[in-house]
Amino acid sequence: MRIGNLDNEVYFKKVFTNIEVFEAFVKDILGFEVHVDKIETEKVLVRKTSPIKFKMDIFAESIDHRVIIEIQKVDYDYSYDRFIHYFISNLIDQQSSSKNYQFAKEVYVIVVITAPYKISDISGQPILDDVLLTTLNPQTLNGQVREMYKHKLVFLNPNFQSEETPPEISDWLDLIQESIKNPENPQVNTNKPAIRKAMELAEMGMIDPEELYEAKNEEARRETLAVIKKMGFDEGKMEGKMEGKMEGKMEGIEQGIEQGIEQGIELIIDGHKEGFSPAQLAKLSKLNIEEIQAIIEKYA
Repeated sequence: MRIGNLDNEVYFKKVFTNIEVFEAFVKDILGFEVHVDKIETEKVLVRKTSPIKFKMDIFAESIDHRVIIEIQKVDYDYSYDRFIHYFISNLIDQQSSSKNYQFAKEVYVIVVITAPYKISDISGQPILDDVLLTTLNPQTLNGQVREMYKHKLVFLNPNFQSEETPPEISDWLDLIQESIKNPENPQVNTNKPAIRKAMELAEMGMIDPEELYEAKNEEARRETLAVIKKMGFDEGKMEGKMEGKMEGKMEGIEQGIEQGIEQGIELIIDGHKEGFSPAQLAKLSKLNIEEIQAIIEKYA
């Protein structure tokens, strides 16, 4: 069985918007059962809670309207602050319609990061953890936590699994990592029904033509991010500014992307039109020949 790369947003959403998979994943990661009847993608908060308009990859509310769960998939090194913003915005959104400051619903955000962390703590030490938890609970001066809220922000990174990773979490990290590194013969816990279901959904033979088209466009986006990174720009910052205008190829980068990137691509295209070879352009830039050719194919 060959499965789709869950590092690809199209395949990831296909798998984790399935209710059986979603509910099992949430139970294993958060430790409690939740039941939903609808799962949304690209969710935008209705009220203008945040000055930044952001989209939530996967969003669901429990049937009893007591729990909100958001799942984000990230394939680049990220800003921790960005997801704190998502987390807090979902909390503030409740208070914009409440008579008091109490939260009517519990908020949980799960961030799946497929790139190795490049972040550090305030002392400069690199963070190399498989699971990171953020809560709003206060603690005493001697470190005792006073549990007042259940809200939680969870970061998962399959690149840093260890023997201490809880098996129920490790099963899902294995699924994601194997889909990336061993898609032809993934070694995962198929004894778990939800993992088997996820495998069925991700099986390449079950991907319809429209999904495959979208997945290929997603790969083009990722290639563009890789080129941007190689040119010396921050890929996480650029991701929030790139627009997926793809009709078989990347047609452009949305207005607002740093002018330097546009100029860099334009210089390569202009050089190509002037007769410079990919090898010559590679010598004049930080890119290799294959990356130069990719830019020419996309933008020339």
